[in-house]
Amino acid sequence: MVRSPSRWFTRARRAGAAAALALALGICLARSASAQPRPARRGELPALDARTRAAVVDSLTAAIDSIYVLGDQARRITAHLRARLAAGAYDSLADPVALAQRLEAEAQGVHRDGHFGIFATPPAPAGAGDRRTPDPRESERQRRILRLTNYGFAEARVLPGNVGYLRFNRFANTALDPAAGEAAAAAMNFLANCDALLIDLRDNGGGDPSMIRLLAGYLFGESTHLIDWDIRVEKKTVQSWSADHVPGRRLLAVPVYVLTSENTFSAAEEFAFDLQHLKRATIVGDTTGGGGHTVATAAFAFDGFRVVMGIPFGRAYDPETGRGWDGVGVIPDVPVPSEQALTAAHARALDSLIAAEKDPEVRDREVWALEGLKSDLRPLRLAGPEMSAFVGAYGPRRVFLRDGALWYQREGRSAYRLEPMGKDLFRIHELDYFRVAFARDAGGRVVRLVGRYDDGRTDENERTGR
Repeated sequence: MVRSPSRWFTRARRAGAAAALALALGICLARSASAQPRPARRGELPALDARTRAAVVDSLTAAIDSIYVLGDQARRITAHLRARLAAGAYDSLADPVALAQRLEAEAQGVHRDGHFGIFATPPAPAGAGDRRTPDPRESERQRRILRLTNYGFAEARVLPGNVGYLRFNRFANTALDPAAGEAAAAAMNFLANCDALLIDLRDNGGGDPSMIRLLAGYLFGESTHLIDWDIRVEKKTVQSWSADHVPGRRLLAVPVYVLTSENTFSAAEEFAFDLQHLKRATIVGDTTGGGGHTVATAAFAFDGFRVVMGIPFGRAYDPETGRGWDGVGVIPDVPVPSEQALTAAHARALDSLIAAEKDPEVRDREVWALEGLKSDLRPLRLAGPEMSAFVGAYGPRRVFLRDGALWYQREGRSAYRLEPMGKDLFRIHELDYFRVAFARDAGGRVVRLVGRYDDGRTDENERTGR
């Protein structure tokens, strides 16, 4: 999939590996997505002449040829763009925005890369200085933005059956702000008593590898080799390992399920890929976006504008097999539409827990949770005559019809809507620990209401009237 500049613009940047060559080329490789300038609109920038147009193409192709992670593809892209320039294909493009968009589209036409992109932007503000030197004010602004989203951690809760659920939408940089690591530790320790863990990355577009290493540290007993990165420009391989120390308890014996979608991208894909190839997690959902390169942002200054390029410079892969996920995505172990991934993973986790559980009371609670989940997957509907069979008084309890649905009420308490789970079994969503069952006589008439509880208790009332 070809992504717009705004898509790759928000991905993780790991610029250090290419910095030396970037300096030789006279460009700036930015280290933070939050610090990047906004793309310009058409008509906002000064018009191009032929000389500047050629300078733009020459600058971009020099960087691609030297830095882009795949050497053969780099040569193909640069040869194509230079040939098109020589043939006059860009002569009619006087707007820097239009030229940048054309160059990106043609480069992607030669080789698709979800992390690659080009856009034009206004010039740097006066006095901005060397963008390679971090601006303390900009760093604080980035930290403030991270705090506004709780460092990407959106939800941590315990699902029925003691299954933990963690949803986070970015891998925040723990070096930029230590509070990001504290948020991760708080979430993982909150879920430390769960019997299984679901990690939801369906809306996670990536981020920083420091968070990958930290979170992975909670799932392995010792520092574990996660993945390798080949850095073409430096002719070297960089290893990534899980953290050897994490605050709080590790979740070593807990089965892990990672939920994915086509929007799962970049660092989020790496996390899923790492856990999958190390056989530490089951991936459930859709195939991910396929961004397996690490990317820096190169900015080129011209008269009255700049051209900014997201340039991938590292390739990720499993050190055992040499395989990565760029262009193909992380293939799920349990392929289901992403909108069904949470329910499917929860059910799979409960099935596994039930099969392994030796304590009858614990198993009963897990079965209870699984029955509720299956009811969500296959909701039942009852016709009017079927519902009427249950209407009546049962000692201090009564069942009645309202607005085309069955309702349950105990004397002196609130009324709750009954939702069918089976022929004679109903649930109350507000009371997840309680269900209502009915017993029939030999003639099929409903004669008793049985209250069922998730700890195995029951209480019964005979039918006393209509």
